[in-house]
Amino acid sequence: MNAFHGNELTSALVADALDTFGLRHQCLGPGLAPVRSESANPTCLVGPAFTLLAQAAAHPNPASPYQGLLEGMDHVSAGAVVVFATGNSAAAAVWGELITAACQHKAVAGAVTDGFVRDAQALAQSGFPVFNRGSVPYDSKGRLDVVAHQVPIEIDGVRVVPGDLIVADTDGVVVVPQQVVPRLTRAVEAKQAAEHDVRASVARGSTLRQAFDQHGVL
Repeated sequence: MNAFHGNELTSALVADALDTFGLRHQCLGPGLAPVRSESANPTCLVGPAFTLLAQAAAHPNPASPYQGLLEGMDHVSAGAVVVFATGNSAAAAVWGELITAACQHKAVAGAVTDGFVRDAQALAQSGFPVFNRGSVPYDSKGRLDVVAHQVPIEIDGVRVVPGDLIVADTDGVVVVPQQVVPRLTRAVEAKQAAEHDVRASVARGSTLRQAFDQHGVL
């Protein structure tokens, strides 16, 4: 997706492109939102998925806490989007300031989780994009364990495979299966061009219906 720069690539454009491929259920649930950044720039996150899977901890006082998380963080690469599946658990925060600092040092692009975060103020100040359900103060130690990384996961009924393209912004989070990524650029560019034509037609005095009848997009 190197053909796109700045805010040209949006989750809405990608979702529309996937519709044309018959992939109509690739958006994660509407409850996911980025930690509000102190930057005036809108949050936009694009990159290949690096997956983590968490489940309820087997013991409240584990002898070796965080092992699965630490192993996953050892393997995540620059430019990746960490996608952290918890089964929508509110039992504990799975993301915080220290994980963010480590990911920023490795030039990780950002993170998406169906779980919760903590250290929200520090996350906002960091500018690191983390899409999540909300904030809770609980530590994950003895509550949630990472049991696997780089395995297929599911969030809100959407399958995420390591390497799938993640596109996230203030409208939501879209998962693009790897096999259709090579076709995505052309489809997005076609939708962008059609939307530009609609805007131009309306600016010239066409009604919205006339512009739609002429260009076929809305």
